[in-house]
Amino acid sequence: MSQFTLKRRHVILGMAAATATGFLPSIAFGQDANPKPGGTLKISHSTRIATLNPLTLSGPAEYPCIDMLYSRLTRIGLDSQPHPDLAERWEASQDATQFTYYLRSGVTFHDGTPFTADDVVATYEAILNPDIPAAASSVVNMVKKVEALDDTTVRFTLSSPFADLPFSTAHANTCILSRKALEGDLAQLETKANGTGPFKLEVYDSARMVRLAKNENYFVEGKPYLDGVDMMLFPDLAAESANFLSGTTDVMLTVQQADFQRIASSTGIEAKRVNSGRYVCVAMRQDAEPWNDVRVRKALSMAIDRPLLVDMLLEGLGRPAYDSLVAPELQFATEKPEIAYDPEGARALLAEAGYPDGISVKLVASDRPAIRSQTAIAIQQTTAAAGFNIEIETMPHDTYLANVWMKGPFYIGYWGMQPTIDETYNLLLTSNASYQDTEWKNEEFDALIAAGRETTDEAKRAQIYADAQALELRDTPYIVPFFEDVLTASSDKTNEWQVAPISRYFYVENVWLDR
Repeated sequence: MSQFTLKRRHVILGMAAATATGFLPSIAFGQDANPKPGGTLKISHSTRIATLNPLTLSGPAEYPCIDMLYSRLTRIGLDSQPHPDLAERWEASQDATQFTYYLRSGVTFHDGTPFTADDVVATYEAILNPDIPAAASSVVNMVKKVEALDDTTVRFTLSSPFADLPFSTAHANTCILSRKALEGDLAQLETKANGTGPFKLEVYDSARMVRLAKNENYFVEGKPYLDGVDMMLFPDLAAESANFLSGTTDVMLTVQQADFQRIASSTGIEAKRVNSGRYVCVAMRQDAEPWNDVRVRKALSMAIDRPLLVDMLLEGLGRPAYDSLVAPELQFATEKPEIAYDPEGARALLAEAGYPDGISVKLVASDRPAIRSQTAIAIQQTTAAAGFNIEIETMPHDTYLANVWMKGPFYIGYWGMQPTIDETYNLLLTSNASYQDTEWKNEEFDALIAAGRETTDEAKRAQIYADAQALELRDTPYIVPFFEDVLTASSDKTNEWQVAPISRYFYVENVWLDR
């Protein structure tokens, strides 16, 4: 069966889902027959919601907000496949160069203005505008033209075949904005929101709380069940846990590994753990010494004790990873060779690279989430035996974003799982990636990713992506020491709080409170 044929199955699935419930089948959520409406869900998080601009945001607490405020053409389900959202269904040409999306009728933005195909056109024009630093630009840059055939029909014409377009239109940053908003002052998107999602913005206070209210005109009948949602910031992790266990909050968006067993064993708490491709990575800019020498990068890789990090930092709630961004669960993922802890071999490689007496470098880490600074300390300790003298600088997350991220020579990154290899590599590794931060530029790699997009034969795609992963492993543009499980917790009065391997989609419209 060709990859294109596989994607055609999504059309049928999407049509069935739209008919059944207006979105995903209720069986996917194990939903109660009689959910109780009302109440405000209080979600705690530890990282500031610095912006509400869906075109550019990338923070872990920002994604739940835009998933509640906005809608996309498609949405990734708990099965990691694309499902209907603003598009009831879609279909593709035989050669996968043209996709037609059939939109829901009668949908309105939060301010009451009608949603039409023209808003979809305006949104994708903005995403593809080179003057706008849109996070989704690299995953839809095969789109040559977007046109509104009528108010409820949109046609995408691609520059080359791409069977995975329904995944791309579900990208977390492809939220549909109104043409009016996009033709106004884009800076207003930072603090204001006018989407078509299940909740509307009521209060935006990035240093304290973001409050959302029920969208009475949401396009899925009967939802959301909640009257509102409070996203509550707790910079102090101990205070966040204490407030959750005392019942002040209903959900901990992210539970720290060190707290998981304690919280999971507490009365009245439901803790969830899901295997995921979420990862911490070590970014090494390769346009300057010493990281422009692959031997130095390989030496650092060999000097990290990965099983120790999984045990010590993740409390066993994760898996060792071997310097590939590609999670094992993704289609076309290859088996990666184990990188054993070898400080002597690493020291020899450093000497070969011109550092016989070792090397001194500074590693920068944000203080949020805590796993960043914890990983930095563990790397400092385990690599010392190989001759790495690492100074660590930990800084507030806002300072890190402003001064280090995508600028610094050596720092700790943190990313969630993407739904496809194409999106994974176009996030960070291709030459025109959305967040290209290592300056690893490889024309052969870029050509392989482009070929993977254009190929509809499954066997050929598998070989293309295998070759791309081999190049990644050969050059070690990033160090990826482990994949961590997604950890979250909710009170037993909170029903249908869901977590998924791709932690960008939360389905809060299905949540209800039994109190």
